[in-house]
Amino acid sequence: MKKLNCIIAGVCLSASLSIAETIEWSAGSLGGGWYTMSAGIAKIITSENPDMNIKVVPGGGTANPSKIQKNRSQIAMGLDTVSYLAVNAKGMYTKKHNKVALIGQGLSDQILHVVRSKNSKYTNIANLLTKGKNEKIAINKVGSSDELVFRWIMAYYKTSYQDLKKRGFRVVHGSYSEVASQFKDGLVNYAVVKLGVPGAAVIDMLLSRDGEVTTLPANLMASLKKNWGYNTGVIKKGTYKGQNKNATTGNMSTALIVSTDLSTNTVYKITKSICENQSKLESIHSSMKFFSCKTAIKNASIPVHPGAIKYYKEMGYIK
Repeated sequence: MKKLNCIIAGVCLSASLSIAETIEWSAGSLGGGWYTMSAGIAKIITSENPDMNIKVVPGGGTANPSKIQKNRSQIAMGLDTVSYLAVNAKGMYTKKHNKVALIGQGLSDQILHVVRSKNSKYTNIANLLTKGKNEKIAINKVGSSDELVFRWIMAYYKTSYQDLKKRGFRVVHGSYSEVASQFKDGLVNYAVVKLGVPGAAVIDMLLSRDGEVTTLPANLMASLKKNWGYNTGVIKKGTYKGQNKNATTGNMSTALIVSTDLSTNTVYKITKSICENQSKLESIHSSMKFFSCKTAIKNASIPVHPGAIKYYKEMGYIK
């Protein structure tokens, strides 16, 4: 009888595992804050919902909405500005991403870090892009939101990758860890990455090699705000080694986006697990310290998924 019970239990366990809902979660580049955040939040969700199997994979801010639209991923990290562009077919998105919905935003601020080595020639990105020759820059992967912002900056200064190449520039694209390695090893003198503060990759860079995070020119920031809705953020003095003054730069708010193909029940359970474990989020990544489900959809940049709405209404966060 005992053996029979074990067999039955094994069959039941096997059946339970076989019917678990498998969900792909598109994060950011390996070595970046989004990947750490996604893996940590996914662990919370699956620990409370054994009927879910969440697989976290690398992604990027501009690529993730399209991965959801094409059903390659069902959940993803996103950005308020970029998600808005995707849903409304603006900017680089030629078709409306009507399968992209919101669970919540404000998970963390994604601050643009334009890092220069101490011995580099130019102290700001304006002079680098307008006057520079034979310079070396490392940027996150093509298609990432970091790289998108760099394209906006190049356009403001009336330059392009092709123009930079003609002037002898070497532009390297890679993951956050690869960008950090390029900078640490002295293969590039400038790095452009967008991370929650403090960013592990930037800490790594500036512990290994003297440098600083630079301020973006005020006229550039005004243009980015006007044309792309790109907001301003500040990296405070002392955040990184060698950071002797505040650096005013760009900022996007991290959002958790989801496919409208996921059921109301599934998204309700995901939202509930996140919101009822808010106290654990800071331990996953310090940039999530100020996230609050009470205000997660207060200034929603895109439509909110019905499953998330159901939970927020149940809690009285919305009417």
